[in-house]
Amino acid sequence: MPKLQAANLSYQHANGGQVLNNISVSLNAKTTALVGRNGVGKSVLASLLCNRLIPSSGNVVCNGQLGFYEQLVDSHSLKNKTIIDVLGLNHYFKALQQINNGHFTEHELNLLDGFWDLPERFYAELTRLGIYGINANSCATALSGGQLSQLRLWALFTIHHDILILDEPSNHLDKQGKSWLLNHIEQFTGQLLLISHDREILQVADEIWELTSMGLSVFGTGFSDFVTQKNYQLAALENKLSHTTKEQNKLLLEQQRSKQKAAKRAAKGVVTRKSGSQPKVLMDAKKDKASANLSSQNKNTAKREELLNSNKKHIVNQLEQIKQQQFYFNNPDTKQRNALNLENVILQYGSQTPINLQIFNNEKIHLIGANGAGKSTLLKTLTGELKVRAGHIHRNSPLLYLDQYFSLIKAELTLLDNLKYYCKTLDESTARTLLASLGFRKHDVFKQVTHLSGGEKMKLAMCIVSNTESTAFLLLDEPDNHLDLESKQLLAQSLQNFKGGFILVSHDKYFVESIACNRQIGL
Repeated sequence: MPKLQAANLSYQHANGGQVLNNISVSLNAKTTALVGRNGVGKSVLASLLCNRLIPSSGNVVCNGQLGFYEQLVDSHSLKNKTIIDVLGLNHYFKALQQINNGHFTEHELNLLDGFWDLPERFYAELTRLGIYGINANSCATALSGGQLSQLRLWALFTIHHDILILDEPSNHLDKQGKSWLLNHIEQFTGQLLLISHDREILQVADEIWELTSMGLSVFGTGFSDFVTQKNYQLAALENKLSHTTKEQNKLLLEQQRSKQKAAKRAAKGVVTRKSGSQPKVLMDAKKDKASANLSSQNKNTAKREELLNSNKKHIVNQLEQIKQQQFYFNNPDTKQRNALNLENVILQYGSQTPINLQIFNNEKIHLIGANGAGKSTLLKTLTGELKVRAGHIHRNSPLLYLDQYFSLIKAELTLLDNLKYYCKTLDESTARTLLASLGFRKHDVFKQVTHLSGGEKMKLAMCIVSNTESTAFLLLDEPDNHLDLESKQLLAQSLQNFKGGFILVSHDKYFVESIACNRQIGL
């Protein structure tokens, strides 16, 4: 019997929006990957499986110890939390403190069975990551996104679990961090459910769950074979659509011909009736028979038409799940000019080596460095959010900064209102067209930002950044995080074709290679 299974799961947001409908699935493989477009409900399904959310209907049965790695998409939630709070280890550390103070219960003794050396292991992990001057009760904001992500994963792999559900575990991780994660996934003896858009991570899956707005499909194969099957499906659907359209056109032509024949017969009958060459009773009989035949023919035609329309609608709905989206960028004046000058700049955090840089407005720069090296710190320093420890920065161009937590998005506004707030030159029609190109169609534009997935928030943020001010130099801190595979490819193509300049932070080698940056800067 599977340790984790769900039956007839449905979930509806408080505003009435249906996310999942009648999902039934069992976790059978050692490593399963859950894939699907942004916004289809992958994180909602994970939260239901972990009992973090209560389903509108259906149930979940879990026969084992389950751990959940949740996406962190709000930096403000970290400001008042210690590192061990975020890691979920505070009750272990408190139990140790109670025991050391001589005040403890049997529950605390049982809790620490096998974990008496947890503090030593924790500090050893900090040392492995090159983190110094930090303790378990330090504020979580003292760590970079990559450092905190890796520590959270370390805590989950360290504490015994039968099942782990990891929601976008490779976000923020550098090359070494991904290698560490893949190694721990391979060594883990329980079952794993991975929610990811990272091809490197997806390659380890033994089974694929694909979630769309039409439901959940299980593919008992690895990721590469899954992609091949999906390509075959796409080709087959396009052939079906073409065949159905031809059948509809053929039926329409038959209807026209039938109407023409009926009109000719009626006209001939009128002439014959007027001539009096045939008895009236015979003419009436012929008319009744013709009317009956025409009625029967019309009914058959209507049934065929209804069936073809139904088939076409079903095919179009399936194709809608894989319909291409698009990022549109305002392209600035391509005349080269100096955008930024950094003279002997030393950052508040991360690398303390003086930075000397001259950056032009049309350069496409990939900023590299290990987790904690100061990549995000540099971008925040360029905007003036953080002060330099030493040195000077000369800003000769407006800057637009997209951070890892979508801070520029106003949570109290809808998608449409956010775009119109920042891009004041856009009329509503243009704004809705831009949002539709990213999959936000019709009433979706009136969604509150709080109901968006991480990937949907990133799409909205990129839409704002790319259409705000055409002369701005872009600072993009891991914009590919949270995006589904198709959206990553489309964003890479758009950045490659973009005539302006940017500094990009990303640990996804496929994404970076697709953009073809013309300069690399390391910290």
